[in-house]
Amino acid sequence: MPQVPTTTTIIYIARVTPEVLPFESSEAISSTMRNPLALGGLYISKSLEYSIDTRTLTQGILLSTTLIANASESDFFSEYTTSTTVTFTSSVTNGTIPANAKVLTSTSEESSSYVSSSAEVIAQADTIALVSSYPVTSTSNSSSIATSAAQISSVRYTNSSKSGYSSYSSENSSYISQSLAYSSEVESSSLESSTISTSAAPQNVSTVSSSIISESSSSLSPVFFAFAAPVMALVTVSNANGFTGDIFQPISTAKTTLTFKRQNLPLALPAGATNDGQPYQTNKFYSNLFLGPQTDTVYAQPFNLAFVKSGYYGFGVQRTIASRRVFGTQNTNNPSSASYYFNPIHLNEMIVSATAFTSGIKMHVSVMRVMSVNVKLSTNGDISANYVEIPIVQGMGFVTSIYHGNLIPQINSGVGFSKLAQESSSTLNKANLLRYRATLFNGVQYLIYVKIPSGQSISSFKLSVSNNNKIVGSKAINGLIIQYAIAATAAHNTYYDEAAGMYPTQCNIKATGNGGTSADYQFNYVTSGKSISGRPVVFLYPHHVESLKSDTKSYNTGMTLTSTTKGDMKGYVINNINLSEKLNTNVQFLPWTQSVGSKAITYTAAQLKTIAAAANSELSVDIKTLVMSQNSNYYSGKVLDKFAYILFVVNDIIGDQKLAKSLLATLKDTFAQFRNNKQYYPLMYDTRYFGITSTCNNNGDTGADFGSGYYNDHHFHYGYFIHAAAIIGYVDKKYGGTWAKDQQPWVNALVRDVSNPSTSDPNFPVFRMYDWFSGHSWAAGLFASGDGKNEESSSEDYNFAYGLKLWGKVTGNKRMESTGDLMLAVSARAMNKYMLYTSTNKVEPSQILGNKVSGIFFENKIDYTTYFGSPDKNPEYVHGIHMLPITPASSLIRGPAYTKEEWNSQISKFLSKVNSGWTGILRLNQALFDPKSAWNFFSASSFKSSWLDNGQSRTWALAFSAGVMNASS
Repeated sequence: MPQVPTTTTIIYIARVTPEVLPFESSEAISSTMRNPLALGGLYISKSLEYSIDTRTLTQGILLSTTLIANASESDFFSEYTTSTTVTFTSSVTNGTIPANAKVLTSTSEESSSYVSSSAEVIAQADTIALVSSYPVTSTSNSSSIATSAAQISSVRYTNSSKSGYSSYSSENSSYISQSLAYSSEVESSSLESSTISTSAAPQNVSTVSSSIISESSSSLSPVFFAFAAPVMALVTVSNANGFTGDIFQPISTAKTTLTFKRQNLPLALPAGATNDGQPYQTNKFYSNLFLGPQTDTVYAQPFNLAFVKSGYYGFGVQRTIASRRVFGTQNTNNPSSASYYFNPIHLNEMIVSATAFTSGIKMHVSVMRVMSVNVKLSTNGDISANYVEIPIVQGMGFVTSIYHGNLIPQINSGVGFSKLAQESSSTLNKANLLRYRATLFNGVQYLIYVKIPSGQSISSFKLSVSNNNKIVGSKAINGLIIQYAIAATAAHNTYYDEAAGMYPTQCNIKATGNGGTSADYQFNYVTSGKSISGRPVVFLYPHHVESLKSDTKSYNTGMTLTSTTKGDMKGYVINNINLSEKLNTNVQFLPWTQSVGSKAITYTAAQLKTIAAAANSELSVDIKTLVMSQNSNYYSGKVLDKFAYILFVVNDIIGDQKLAKSLLATLKDTFAQFRNNKQYYPLMYDTRYFGITSTCNNNGDTGADFGSGYYNDHHFHYGYFIHAAAIIGYVDKKYGGTWAKDQQPWVNALVRDVSNPSTSDPNFPVFRMYDWFSGHSWAAGLFASGDGKNEESSSEDYNFAYGLKLWGKVTGNKRMESTGDLMLAVSARAMNKYMLYTSTNKVEPSQILGNKVSGIFFENKIDYTTYFGSPDKNPEYVHGIHMLPITPASSLIRGPAYTKEEWNSQISKFLSKVNSGWTGILRLNQALFDPKSAWNFFSASSFKSSWLDNGQSRTWALAFSAGVMNASS
C-alpha cells in the first residue's frame, strides 16, 4: 500500500522521566486443587467363558466366521460369531503376484470327520495371493474382478491331537452373505460402522501373521486351513462421514426438563452486568469484568485491558512487549530452564477516560458473546445519555472508544507521556480523521485516531496535553470516536490509516464441512463506523496464520504485535477470516497413533490371551457401587469411562459377546444413576447463567469437586461421561438396542452446556469452554483471575472433543461428529505451538522449551507446575496431567516426534522414581512412539495394579499398545 506524505506537529515534550518500578506475577499457584490419582487404582476380574476371536476388515478383505478347536476332551469344534484377526499387507506391484506366493482357489469342503486333503495349508508366515472370479456386488460382473482379487471365507485352528472335526457349516457362508447384504454401506463389528465401497479391480497379496486362541491353547498347533468362497467382497473403507454444509446448527432448542432441577447458582451478578436475556458466557476472556473486584485484566489480544477506578478513572490499555517478560525458576526438576514467565500488567499505558469521571465511575457490561463484550463507562451508572462505549473483540487491531452525550474526552497514562505529536495527511483529512502519536516514558508509541462525526470539521476538535499523565479533548462531541493502535513503521501505519474509523463490535464463528475430510471455519467480524478501506484491522495468532485460506492471506499487512503467551500476531485489514483444516478420520474407537495411519489393528493369539487375562482380573468388582462411591462427578466419570473402554475391548477386540452383553447391562444400569440424577453431587439447570452445572458448590464450598458448580472443568468432567455414553451406545447398537437414542436428551444436555454450536439454542451460551480464537478450551469458570483464564490439562480438553466426535457418530449426528473432528484438528495445531514444546518451537520463549510442556497455561502466564504438586518433587504430575487419558485421539495431538523428545529429555530421567498410578499413564504415553516397550511393560509378569490411575485399566493399556505395535511394525 503506498505511503501518504504526512505533516508532523510536536504538541508536547516532557522534561522529567518517572522511575521504573518492578513487577510481580499477579497470581500465585496454590496446591489446593485436584489430584487425579487421589482414589488409587482399581482391581477387577471376571472369567471369560468363551475363546477369543475377532472379525476384522484388513486391507480391503473381510473374513468370515472361524471354527476353533475346543480344548476340552470332546472331539468337537466350538463355533464363534466372529473371525480370526489376520494382518494383510498389500505387496502386489503392477498386478504381478510374487513367485513365492501361494495361490488359493476354491477347495473342497471339509467332511464331517476330517479336513479335506485338498485344502490349502497356510503357515503363519506364508505370503498368499488370493484368487477369485466371483462378482462381489449386484452391480459387478465376473469380468470386472481381477484374477488377483482376494476372498477368504474360513480359517480354522486345528487341534493336532484330535482326530475328529466338525463339519464345514453352510451357516458360515449365509451369515456373511447377510452381513454384507451386497450393499455399499455395511455395519461390521470391526468397521465401526464405516462406509464401505467395492473395489473394481483390487490386487492384494497378504501375509498371515496372527491366529485364534482358546482358554487352553497349548495343545493347538499353529496351522491354518483356508477355503475360498464366493460370498466375500473386496472393499475399501472410508471413515469420513460425508457431511457437507453448515456444521454449527443447533443440537436442540428445547428446554432441559429431564431430571435437572432449575435453580439459580448462588453467585450474584454485579450491578451493571446484564446480557439482554441471553445465556452468560462463564469461561471467556472477559469474565473478569463481572467477577470479583471487576478490575482484573481482560486479555483481548493483542491488547490487555482493565477497568481502572483508583488513582485514575476509566479503562486501561496496554500492549505486550517480549523484552518485558519476567522469567523465574522455582520448585522445578529443570533448573536450567525457566519454570515460569509472565507479562507485567496494570501498566495502564493509556487510560480511556472523560473529564467528568471520578472515583464514583460506574461500569456497565453487556452483550456478552462468544468472542466479544461491550463495556460502557458513566459517572453514575446511567447509560441513557452520557457514557463512553468500548466494544471489546478478540483480535481487534484498535481499542475503540465512542463518546456519547456531553462527555469531554480525556486520556490518562499510568506510565506518562513524554511526547505528543499530531500527524496529518490529505488522506486522513478527507476521511475526517485526526492522527496523533503519543510516546510514553517506557518508549512505547501509540497512534491515537480521532474520527470526527460527519457534518463537523476536523478543525473543530483537538487533543492537548495537560500534564505528563493527562491528555484532554477540546470539547464534547456526541458520536466522537477515539481509537488506539500500537505504532508501527511508517509504511505499516498506512494500514492503520486505511482501517481507522471502523471497529468490530462482535465476531461470529461459522464452520462448513467438506465431505467429512476437511472443514472450513470463519471469524466474521461485525463492524460499525466507516473506514477508508471499508474494513477493520485485526490480528491473528500463529496457528491461525498457518491455516489461512488464500483469500485471507492476501490481506496480510506485515504488521506484527506480540501476544501475552501465544507468540507474535499478524495484522490483516479484513472483515472475514477464512481458515481450513484437514480432518483425521482414522481416529475412531480402535487404538490408533500417527504411525498406524490407515492400517488395520490386529492382535496375535498370545496378545489376545494376555488381554483376556487382564480383563479376567479387572471385572470382579461391583462396578456400579465403585462408580457411585467416588463422591465426585469428575472421578465417577473417569471410572465409568474406564469400564466403557473395557467393554469395547471385550466386545470388539476379544469378541466375547456373552461377557460383553453382561458388562453392557451393568454399565447401562450404572449410567442410569446419573441419568436419574442420583449421584453424590446431582446436576441442576442454572437459571442465572444458563447451564447444566453441579450442585456441589451451592453450600458455599466453592472448591468442592474442583469448583465445577461454578463452571470449572466442565469439558473435563462431562467429556468422560460423553465418551462412555458413546461406547455404551456403540456396543448396544450392535445388539439391536436403542440405548443411545434413548439417552440423547441427557447426554446432549451435557454437550450443549459445554459446546452448544448455535445462538439458536437459547438455553446455553455458544461454546462455553472452547475458545475458537485461542485454539483450545479454558478450564477456569466463574473465578476472577489476575492472569486470566487457565488450562491445566490439554489432554482432558481434547478428550472432550474426541468424545463429542464419537457420540455424534453413534447417534448419527454428522454435524456433531464433524465439530469434534474440527476441534481436534484446531487443537492439535494450537497445542503444539503453545502447550507442547519440541526443540524446534519458534513461538514460545526459548527459556521454557526445555520443560517440554507448559504446565498451567494462563492467558498471561505459563507456569511449569500443577495445582496439586510441583515438579521438583513430582515431575510426573505436570507431564502426566497433559497425557491422561491415553486414547486413539492422543497421538493426533501428541505426535511421535514430540512424545519421543519429551520422553528422552524428561520422562526417562525421572521414571524410575515414579511408583504410583502415574506410572501407567507415563508408560501408556510411551506407546505413542514406542508401543513395543509399552506392551512389554504392561504385559510383564511383574506388573503391579498400583501403577494404574483410577481411570486407567490394564485391559485398555494392553489392547492399545499391542494394537498400535502390530500395525506400526
